[in-house]
Amino acid sequence: MIYSSEADIVPFLKSLTLSLQPYAQANEVNLSFSSCLKEQVVLYQPSLLSQSLIQLICNIINLVPPNSKIKVCLLFSPDNQNLYLEVKNTRINLIWVYEVTAKTTYSFTGYPLSNGTLYRLVLPLDQQASVSFQPVQTNTPANNLPQFYREIQKRLNSHFTQTETLIAKLEQNQPHEAAFIQKINVLIKVNLEDENFDSNALCKAMSMSRTQLFRRMKSLIRQAPANYIKTIRLQKAKELLETADLTVSEIAFKTGFQTVSHFTKIFKMQYGVPPSVFRHNKTATNE
Repeated sequence: MIYSSEADIVPFLKSLTLSLQPYAQANEVNLSFSSCLKEQVVLYQPSLLSQSLIQLICNIINLVPPNSKIKVCLLFSPDNQNLYLEVKNTRINLIWVYEVTAKTTYSFTGYPLSNGTLYRLVLPLDQQASVSFQPVQTNTPANNLPQFYREIQKRLNSHFTQTETLIAKLEQNQPHEAAFIQKINVLIKVNLEDENFDSNALCKAMSMSRTQLFRRMKSLIRQAPANYIKTIRLQKAKELLETADLTVSEIAFKTGFQTVSHFTKIFKMQYGVPPSVFRHNKTATNE
């Protein structure tokens, strides 16, 4: 049984949002937290609320275009009877994307904005109302924060495999689009060691605008150009760690990362462990 806790919710929400900032930055999304309250004691279920908020924010990060902003805000309702926990994103209206809130245990309500989306959760301030308030239960396990991070890592690990599967399907049903993605793959791999080869360089090489390339890649392989370039760099780095007799530094520079520290940070975010630990684990397994 999961019990509610009566505690200050402001630092809880702030630290949770900050913990997701590296993941947002890796996807070129600005994530921030603000509150009109310095402190506020509320009766809530920490594990379920953290699971729901992380799920919501990560879903939005995966769907919004690069340079979008996501703001997590805590404020009073107009009648001061409730707290509003709001998550706003810019640049794209996700209101019709059911998957954004489909698996959240706490029920967020979506509202369209002129240039984005607002998702709101109402938290009662009245203790009696709080006791009777029960989050919407789903089939999603009530994971705690570290467990959910492992789920995030598993999803990240599967991105490249998913992309390969999508390309295989394109070859069968849309050969012209498959050829388009294969051309992108070649351009990225040819320029893999060039740390300056980014989404803008890819747009120039493909003679397409940033918006055109983003929309076409997102619709075909569900990844933005910048994220796809990073995915291929990391996949090659993983391959070299498994097969090549090179140092971590050499592999970092061979796959276009500007510094070893940046490579280590991004690799750990993608695969859950630093490259040195990954190599050690692979060696131990082979032995």
